[in-house]
Amino acid sequence: MANCEVENGFPELKNDLILRAARGEVTERAPIWVMRQAGRYLPEFLKLKAENDADFFKMVQTPELACELTLQPIRRFPLDAAIIFSDILVIPQALGMTVQMIPGKGPVFPEPLREPSDIEKLIQEVDLKKTLGYVFQAITLTRNKLEGKVPLIGFTGAPWTLMCYMIEGESSKTFNKARKFLNQHLEVSSKLLQQMTDLIVDYLVLQVRAGAQTIFAKGAHYAIKDLSQIGYDVISLDWTMSAKDARIVAPTVTLQGNLDPACLYSSHEDIVHAVKDMLRKFGTQRYIANLGHGMHPDHEPEKLATFIDTVHNYSETLNERKMPCS
Repeated sequence: MANCEVENGFPELKNDLILRAARGEVTERAPIWVMRQAGRYLPEFLKLKAENDADFFKMVQTPELACELTLQPIRRFPLDAAIIFSDILVIPQALGMTVQMIPGKGPVFPEPLREPSDIEKLIQEVDLKKTLGYVFQAITLTRNKLEGKVPLIGFTGAPWTLMCYMIEGESSKTFNKARKFLNQHLEVSSKLLQQMTDLIVDYLVLQVRAGAQTIFAKGAHYAIKDLSQIGYDVISLDWTMSAKDARIVAPTVTLQGNLDPACLYSSHEDIVHAVKDMLRKFGTQRYIANLGHGMHPDHEPEKLATFIDTVHNYSETLNERKMPCS
């Protein structure tokens, strides 16, 4: 979690619930934010995109647009954190690769890495402040525009995730090309992964200096025990991991998650039931409520509102039940 000592000049934080939960401090209720909370399920997102005739990466690379999109769900819902509108693939772009966002298909690399010699085409000395300056500008602008309402989350993609995209050239269910490349060119792969690791570390530091207040690890249910022992404050879980098992293998960190996003297609009553069940299993302390992955474009905003309100209200109720009598 980001050190608050770097925050000179930003508005005073009014809601620090998620930061306290991340540190393992006592919270009056469970905080909540959701992955992809700024996105196509919001009509205001689609309206801004149309008005600016903006494709995805134009919005990411325009600090004012990225800031506005980050703020949209905060205006609509009583969320406990904002997450900067950006994308993990800005790192490959900083390395000199072209990435296009194709409607209905997702990110596409016209010239993926297919041979070891292709890696030599990548920029070796990346000036992150210059190439990804728009991200840091968006973070700083958003921190000020939030006026201390909630903390701001930053993020990046992991080295292997990014390498998979760079080799596959698009999203994949199997990542066979990347796994083949790794096994056939182990030394070159190791060098590339280390290069991206170093770049990502610097990128995260610059995000914090720009104003990001926390950064999270997600997915990786197979490595929860290891992740809990290397310094992370928070580990995010997808919906395949049980709360009970996660608490056993990672008892010293805050857990985040893990409602199945498909649950938001259910009725409001079923969502309430599922959220209450999730809160009973995770408890209200050292816990941040979230989805097990991101919002879908066809989710109804009203269903998300039910999720958020239930987390707030029921976690407060659970806390009150545990309070000793005066």
